[in-house]
Amino acid sequence: MSTNTSSSIPSAGSGRRVLHTDDPSEFLAETRISLKQAPTDCLILLGHGGHGGHGGHEVVPVVTTSSLSDLFADDRMTHLQTLLGMLLDKGMTRGAAMLVLGDGYEEIAPDLVEDITILSASRLLLTASSLLPDPFPLDAVWVVGNSEGRRVLLGSPDGDGERILVSPPRPLRDFAETRAAAGEVYTGRLVPMQGDRRAAVGRLEAVPRSLRLERTGLAARCDPGTLFAEARGALGRLQASSRGPEAPGFVTDCERVASLLSAVAVDRLHWELLAQCVDLGNAATINREELLQLLVRDGSWRPHEDVCAGGSWYEALSTLREIARGAMTELPIAQRGIAREAWRGLTAMLVILSWWNHRFSTGGCFVDELWEREPESSLAPLLARMTDTPIFPAWWPST
Repeated sequence: MSTNTSSSIPSAGSGRRVLHTDDPSEFLAETRISLKQAPTDCLILLGHGGHGGHGGHEVVPVVTTSSLSDLFADDRMTHLQTLLGMLLDKGMTRGAAMLVLGDGYEEIAPDLVEDITILSASRLLLTASSLLPDPFPLDAVWVVGNSEGRRVLLGSPDGDGERILVSPPRPLRDFAETRAAAGEVYTGRLVPMQGDRRAAVGRLEAVPRSLRLERTGLAARCDPGTLFAEARGALGRLQASSRGPEAPGFVTDCERVASLLSAVAVDRLHWELLAQCVDLGNAATINREELLQLLVRDGSWRPHEDVCAGGSWYEALSTLREIARGAMTELPIAQRGIAREAWRGLTAMLVILSWWNHRFSTGGCFVDELWEREPESSLAPLLARMTDTPIFPAWWPST
């Protein structure tokens, strides 16, 4: 099972935003804001406690996404039952769902949209209604693709079978035109737009070939946290405009990026940087030797927003990873091995940070890249076990 999970994000002042599941445009936009990424080729499940909460207590709504491919796997029924059971275990008593084809807006073959609408949406509705020991009512199930949304409902039984009702298509509004996006802008929160990271990375095209990576000694006493802070500042300046090697400060900023990449090529140092990411915002300093064990058993360790998807540290690590990827082919052969080791270290960090933030699907994608680039990797199977099983972090987004 591979999922991404989040509580509904807090609104300004107090309380949390309620997802508008009766409007597919708002439902899709709210999920994008909650998960800090555009849902693509996935099933979105929203769980909540119904009217009045669960057992007299408020139950914070939870949004989770799962790859659409899981709905076509041989164990698809078990997968759906596990997803719905997970929401029930967390106090959710009912919910809503959306099947997103592409990003919901891109052109999809009409026959494919129709097949998924009938087969997958009906399978989800039937699984939820027959879940044991208690059903999980889905108040709304949408299928979005081709900039349209269709609502799917279970009708009254017809003979030996079930009747599936499908609404006429409803146009999807652009993300920027939704109330959800407007609310983020009004309250001053950053709304990452599709393509922002690609554009930012594109402005760094000259950086990988301008680096000079040097082998860092295994016993080096450098602090990767300090190097990371300097590299983040350098990235900010490099991304501010399309600066080339002739621009003032370009070489110095590339040196700061190179120092960080050279450091995280060493296992001990990228692990120390990961630990400092875990320390961020927490009162204590985590035991480096038992870092993963503590994250699995101690729910007091919670990720700071800066190390979650969309956060400044997480985004910097992602950008540095892309630079390391470019350096693997752009630099002289003697330095490519260092770039590969840096890429591997940053990939491992992003897998663990994604896992800690219940982004198992995102972490799984990083693992797939690692496996594709390094089929003999001994690290990939260990990381895959965390994201695919999955082994859950002790904290939960709604707590």
